[in-house]
Amino acid sequence: MPVMIPLIPLAAVAAGAITTTYTVAIAREAKRPRRATYAWALAHHSAASPAEVPGVRTWHEGSTVLHTMGHTPAAHHTPAAHSTSPAHATPPSARSMVLPWWLVEGQGAGTMLVIHGWGRSRWDSLRRLPWLLEHAASIVLPDLRGHGEAPGTTSIGHSDHLDLDQVIQRADNASASGATNGGLTIVGHSMGAMVAARLAALLAARGTPARRLVLMAPYDSLIVPMANRLRVRGLPAGPFAATAAWWLARGEEPLHRALARVQCPVLALGGGLDAVTTPDDVRRAAAPHETLIEPGIDHANVGVEGTASREALHAFLLRT
Repeated sequence: MPVMIPLIPLAAVAAGAITTTYTVAIAREAKRPRRATYAWALAHHSAASPAEVPGVRTWHEGSTVLHTMGHTPAAHHTPAAHSTSPAHATPPSARSMVLPWWLVEGQGAGTMLVIHGWGRSRWDSLRRLPWLLEHAASIVLPDLRGHGEAPGTTSIGHSDHLDLDQVIQRADNASASGATNGGLTIVGHSMGAMVAARLAALLAARGTPARRLVLMAPYDSLIVPMANRLRVRGLPAGPFAATAAWWLARGEEPLHRALARVQCPVLALGGGLDAVTTPDDVRRAAAPHETLIEPGIDHANVGVEGTASREALHAFLLRT
């Protein structure tokens, strides 16, 4: 008599393998997003350098070498052809991570740090620059780890604030505007909003709080954009996204708790058509701070389009 293979246990093993593979794939994609570089800017008909942004007069390109093993980070400043600032070159070592950035001279006071979202880069930050130029003397647009031209894989916002704490110090040294006299404004989009809040909390704990904080399309925890992005693509989220998010973000502080430690005015902007960080997600994450949701704006264009958003941002930056 032939031996029958039990079908139920076999099906359970197959289902478990599929579930595990799918969950790992979600986590892997989160850690290794597609790169948004010069080619991305050209393909999206976006500015390929600060020189192509209306209103930009002077800008520099540089990078910060983040040394490990207790080494002191240094700035590698490479002036563009039109720049007259001296170069201070520190060759990267085998134990270093190099984060590139642009420094744009604006028409206001103080320093502004503009942090891009997941899967984007400093090229995407250029799209938000026209709204910000008149509100800072020096505007720094970095690539986060695993994005743009920065090496490595992304921490998905977990430790980027520690990198940017070093970047902003070195970029200030490269600025000829004396920008630090007007304080630091931190602007972040999506994942960059989480990074911005964590950096602001770090600075507040150190006794050097930021001047103000602008959150564009923020979310409270990683599960929010991870699950929503899957749904937008017509893929199942359910326990798969929850497991991947727990794995990648275990022990992380949610946005609302970081904001409780921030000692500066906060403005949150959202879009009515945003399916990645929905209006409810934005309000929940930013409460009780000032929040504006503008109809007709999707996730990618928060802080880029919208008359009401621009007016609210302008008014906030003027009064704070």
